[in-house]
Amino acid sequence: MKILVRLSAALLAVAAFGAIAHADGLSASTAYKVNPVHGTNAAALWRYMLAHPIIDPDDGPAFANITHDHRLSVRTDSAGGLCRVTGLDFTWSFVITLPKAVDDARMDAATKRMWDQFTAYLKKHEEEHRTIFMACGKAFVPAATKLTGLPGCLGMEKQVRAFVDRQYAACMDKQRAFDRGQKSTVAGLAFVRAAEGAGLPAGKGF
Repeated sequence: MKILVRLSAALLAVAAFGAIAHADGLSASTAYKVNPVHGTNAAALWRYMLAHPIIDPDDGPAFANITHDHRLSVRTDSAGGLCRVTGLDFTWSFVITLPKAVDDARMDAATKRMWDQFTAYLKKHEEEHRTIFMACGKAFVPAATKLTGLPGCLGMEKQVRAFVDRQYAACMDKQRAFDRGQKSTVAGLAFVRAAEGAGLPAGKGF
């Protein structure tokens, strides 16, 4: 979940763009991409995902992930003996990448049900990461606009950016805590149990 989007164009295709959301200086857009997965049963699908994972910039191999870039612009002016933030725009661009079975028409009904449950879980999981990011932004963007400095505004923009960086780091702690809390739920999914029950190694990330 780093701020730089690093995805392989050879493996990924754009699926859709989400609407842009605006809230008091905070805006965001979401693009959905797919990572093609081959196989018609749980073991084959799992084996393919292990061999062709999505590489998360922060956490390494993953079956699904969210990456994001952000832009921050700050405007300041002196008024009332202080430097004040007169305008701040923070824009997040999210990319959610999910596995997509290319042989789903050849799956039996049981495998299809397990796969659909698994991928629906991954989608919800990554969208919850986006929700956490947006909640963080809705807190730190208004707070950043209330910062003040010395008249003349020397170093004021640097102060605002440093504040946002600290809030971003705190938000990443929340993201990691969320991931830790989800591990037992993932392990209980029927698709995961079927794949690991076939003697395949556990996945390293979701």
